[in-house]
Amino acid sequence: MNILQFAKETGFSTATISRAFHEPGKLRPATREHILSVAAKLGYYPDPSGRALARGRHDVLGLIWPLEVEGADALFAQRFLAALTNRLVKKDLDLLICPVDRRLSATMAHAHRTLQRSRCDAWIMLYPRHSDQLIDSLERSRKPVVCFMGSIPAHASWKCVQLNQRTWLEDALRRLKAARCREVLLFGLRSGEPDHEERHAAFRELAPRYFGAHATSISSWPPNPKELHDLLRAGKVDAIIGIDDHAALLALDECGKAGFRVPEQVRIVGIDDIPEARTSSPALSTYRQPLDEMAGCAVDLATGVRQRSRLFDAVFVGRASLPPA
Repeated sequence: MNILQFAKETGFSTATISRAFHEPGKLRPATREHILSVAAKLGYYPDPSGRALARGRHDVLGLIWPLEVEGADALFAQRFLAALTNRLVKKDLDLLICPVDRRLSATMAHAHRTLQRSRCDAWIMLYPRHSDQLIDSLERSRKPVVCFMGSIPAHASWKCVQLNQRTWLEDALRRLKAARCREVLLFGLRSGEPDHEERHAAFRELAPRYFGAHATSISSWPPNPKELHDLLRAGKVDAIIGIDDHAALLALDECGKAGFRVPEQVRIVGIDDIPEARTSSPALSTYRQPLDEMAGCAVDLATGVRQRSRLFDAVFVGRASLPPA
């Protein structure tokens, strides 16, 4: 059924029908409800191709989901997708997901094809890489690009939504220092993950201001428990900053195995505020990323509602491991 046939069934003009679906604010609620009710009974919905041709947009956003970061069950990516979905529902936008594993040539080839052939209005790129094989395909797609949790300086026209890694790390260092900690360790760095590398760089710059030469990091993943146990027993660690909550919880577990009490002997803090951080024993102090606001900003940038990139601050969640300052 096309719009002309449906308009005849309802007794309204095609313009009124179009407004009922796309510009509801221009109709009386009773009129729109009647049209939508008839549409539901007849199984009618406007043809998306015709709508895109008339409006110059598809009302579809694309999301590049990197499977090599934490795997297909990446908790952060799933939380971001949930937050993104809330904003898409409010704006009545559809989502196309382009999964990619940069370690596998087949998924890269598929991603290149998807970026060229898909009818979306903009791409949101999760965890962008500075030298990424997908950059050329994104350029050829001629679509707006929003980088999420990172940026690509060579493409200044691409907007970005990022977490300010310096602010939460400096706040954590300040709180640990106020708690009279003397030796701080950054734990769990996974090389190749942009946000982890940003956190590591910020830690190397900021930690000496608070702890002088008494700041170190363990960058192997998974970390060697013996390396952490040796540092603890040598008295070279009484404060641990997890590169994320998974690393912080692993450190919490290893401290228990080594016979060190948290928070009495070792203070631990992470970032992400995952559910496990609330149920660990003791409950982990952490930093919450404002994913709802960040996802909303990404959608606004992709749809042109917002023009400037945005840097967000994480919010401290004080629990047993590190009380609020």
